[in-house]
Amino acid sequence: MEEIRYEKDMYEPVRDYLSGLGFSVRSEVNKCDIVAKREDYVVIVEMKRHLSFDLLEQAIERQAYADAVYACIPKPTEFTEDKKWRSKLKVLRRLGLGLLLLSKTDALFMVEEALAPEQTGGAPRTSARKRKALTGEFDNRALDLNTGGCHAVPLVTAYREAALYLVYLLDFSGPLLPKEIKKLGGHPKKTTPILNANYYKWFSKMPDGRYCLTDSGHEAMMMYAPLIEVFRGRALTTPDN
Repeated sequence: MEEIRYEKDMYEPVRDYLSGLGFSVRSEVNKCDIVAKREDYVVIVEMKRHLSFDLLEQAIERQAYADAVYACIPKPTEFTEDKKWRSKLKVLRRLGLGLLLLSKTDALFMVEEALAPEQTGGAPRTSARKRKALTGEFDNRALDLNTGGCHAVPLVTAYREAALYLVYLLDFSGPLLPKEIKKLGGHPKKTTPILNANYYKWFSKMPDGRYCLTDSGHEAMMMYAPLIEVFRGRALTTPDN
């Protein structure tokens, strides 16, 4: 069994594990490492390299708006179910938290449910506002473009994803009117507000009402190149002249 050194290396195996259980999975949603959703059932997973107070504090806070919360850590290379380990499980059980252990052998990752979280049976959570914000952000992302556990990379929120898609469309077709951008697949309601707000300074409005990319917009194409490739897989139609 090999040592797992970075949190970012933990995301894909955990994502695949949850996907295999029938969940849709997104990373870095409203500061949560991993959010998984199946119908109206919401699971949050917080990842750290060690079982620490900070991890427990984060996980407990998430219980206010999730149906189940897991802490996830790499499985210790010298793992033994000794008294110390059983005491840790007792604490997690008292807190109502689940525990996932991740191990790696060569290129193979394995996720184990060491402890199931408290099952609420649909009981209402204490923060309906945070749950609504979490599920809203989750549902408004068409793609999972983040890697859980990454802290130095700009996160792709639902808003940024929509803006990046407009960048891609303008790079693909050249200057366009908002109605032409929508015909190419821009969001029917968000396109015009995003262009007008120009939060990231990626767009410039021309005298004839068309929009084109700024230098920052072209830089965004390069900065988010792997994500732009995802957009290229989508079918496009040429706007009517």
